[in-house]
Amino acid sequence: MHKLLWALTLAFAIVSCTQTPREEAKAKTSVEVYEVKGEVLGMNPVQQTVLLKHEAIKGWMDAMTMEFPVKEKSDFEKFAPKQKIVAKVNVQGTEYWLSNIVWVP
Repeated sequence: MHKLLWALTLAFAIVSCTQTPREEAKAKTSVEVYEVKGEVLGMNPVQQTVLLKHEAIKGWMDAMTMEFPVKEKSDFEKFAPKQKIVAKVNVQGTEYWLSNIVWVP
C-alpha cells in the first residue's frame, strides 16, 4: 500500500509539472483587445516586429512610437514603411501583438 501511495504521488507530481509557471499564468490571463491606428516606421524581420508610430490606444496607453510583434508571418510580409494601418492589439499579461490588420490608403 505504501508503494502504491508513493507511485501515485510521484505520478501526480509529474503530471502537474507539464506546464511552466509562465504558461500556467498565461493560460489564466484573459486577452484584452484594443484598437490601434498608426504609421509604420520600420520592420524587424528577425523578431517579426513592426515599429509603429501610433495614436493613443484608448484604455491601454498614450500615443507613442514602439515595436509590436506580428504573430502571422503572412500579415508581417505585407508591411512596408510609411503605411498607415488600423489593427487590433491583443494584450495578455505582459505580452501583446497585432492582429486584424487593415492597411489604410
